[in-house]
Order: sequence, then C-alpha cells, then structure tokens
Amino acid sequence: MRYSAKPIEEYGRLVDGRFVGPSNLPALKLDLEAWNLAYLSFNFDAHPVCPAPEFAHLVARTMRTDLTTGMTHPAGVHLPRHLTVRPFLRQPPREFVTTMLGHPNVRQLPLYQGFGEDWLRVMFERSWIGGEVADDELEEEAGLLEMKRLLERVSGKVL
Repeated sequence: MRYSAKPIEEYGRLVDGRFVGPSNLPALKLDLEAWNLAYLSFNFDAHPVCPAPEFAHLVARTMRTDLTTGMTHPAGVHLPRHLTVRPFLRQPPREFVTTMLGHPNVRQLPLYQGFGEDWLRVMFERSWIGGEVADDELEEEAGLLEMKRLLERVSGKVL
C-alpha cells in the first residue's frame, strides 16, 4: 500500500534544469515502506525536498532500528523485518501512526531523535491526508482530540 496519492516520481520539480525531488534518493525510490515513512514525515506536496539535510539519513536509520531494543543497526546488517517499523508501514496510514504513537520505543527512533514531538505531530496530521476527510465539525473535533490524547500519552503526561 502506497500512502502518497501519486507515485514518488511525481513529487518534485525542475530546479536549474534538473529534477529535484524524493525520487532522487534511491533509499526512498526503491523502498516503498521507506517512501511511506518519508511521505508521512514531510509534506512533499508543498516542497520537493526536505530542507533538513539529514532527513533522508534519519529515514534510512529509522528503517534499520530494532523496535524491541531501540538500537539502530548499520546498513547491510541483517535485521528481521518484524523487529522494525516495516510491517507497520503496510497498515493504513492512521493505523501506522496510532501504532507508533503508542509504541514504548518511539522516542528511540532516529526521526524522533532528530525532530522530536514535531515529527509525531506532522505524521499524525499527514496520516489523515489519504483517509476520509471530516465532513462535519464533530468528526474533525474527534480527530483533534485523538491527536492530543495520543501526543500526551507519548509525552508521558497520560498513562
């Protein structure tokens, strides 16, 4: 399941005669799950490239982090898929984000260490892009309350 509405190659633009976008990064172009994580973590619709130069590196490291220990493994080291975020990135976006927000080792993930609570907020907000749009104020309010509750839980304010 691809989270983005368009293929990765359609996110980007020409800059000084050269195409700039996430498909320029092999780690994203050749890995659907990494692209899903990157897409939830940054608004490629508004900007072809994340202004944080470490973004792609943090995505790659997050994909190599053992969720049971919080330890990030070097590239090339075998790490069973079921120990990483990969299986969760096959869930619908909202389920993935809900799983991550409730995971005890979410703060060990390199993307969290790089961007903190802002990363979680951005992912939560973007997880609603591919889903149903709220058609009344009550549904929208319920989504905002859910986001607040989940972020407070991750922040340690709520048990």
